[in-house]
Amino acid sequence: MIKDIETLRRALKRGEYSGVVLYEGPSRIDGKPIVAIACRITEASGNAKTGAMVQTFILRRDIAPHEALKTGDDSSVCGDCPLRPIHKGATRCYVRVYQAPLSVWNAYQRQRYAQPGVDFDASLLPELFAGLSFRIGSYGDPAAIPAVVWKTATRNVKNRTGYTHQWRRRIGVGLKGLCMASADSESDVATATAKGWRTFRVRKHDAPTLKTESICPASKEGGNRTQCDSCGLCKGATIAARNIVIADHGLMDSRRAAVPDAAP
Repeated sequence: MIKDIETLRRALKRGEYSGVVLYEGPSRIDGKPIVAIACRITEASGNAKTGAMVQTFILRRDIAPHEALKTGDDSSVCGDCPLRPIHKGATRCYVRVYQAPLSVWNAYQRQRYAQPGVDFDASLLPELFAGLSFRIGSYGDPAAIPAVVWKTATRNVKNRTGYTHQWRRRIGVGLKGLCMASADSESDVATATAKGWRTFRVRKHDAPTLKTESICPASKEGGNRTQCDSCGLCKGATIAARNIVIADHGLMDSRRAAVPDAAP
């Protein structure tokens, strides 16, 4: 078992592991077996919107993500998110599950990810991500796993982003200081704000921006003024800032870019 951080970083850089497992256990949404994996820990990123960020994927352990999408078993990791294809809504999830999530799941089946407590000392996790920018839930809702996992992993990060549709439920409460409440309407914004959340709302491209909102500065409509790894506006209620909004066409273009193809 790896006991020191430099040895772990070297093992990741040499490709001995493609990333690390953050959590294996029951989904807090429905109790089914899931896994949370962090990758792109030592790699630079050419992603124009996000910059270099650790990417994390929450997946069913026993079902490939593209199959889970077809059967509705993606609810274990996505909950009741209205962007799930099964709802057949006008706006669909930006993640192409047959790309990065499937690649990560396949690598997990090949045991390509280091296991805390088996391959390395679990106490190294906060130091492993120290000084990095961290995406909480590149795919999957962060509330599917215990909030303490995210709090531990992001304890020393430079920056983080995260979004949850589970802000109405008890399982989402622990994420209030880490993630934005995903809002799908103006009434969602009002309700979530009253509960102490900051919100990230997807609005129709011709709908107005609310007085309590600012347009995402890393989006096309926001002028691409910054990147997610250095922006810092989507880190939940730990900062006093406006809610964030993006147009639905901008969501599909710019947030899809936030989930780069993985190369385990």
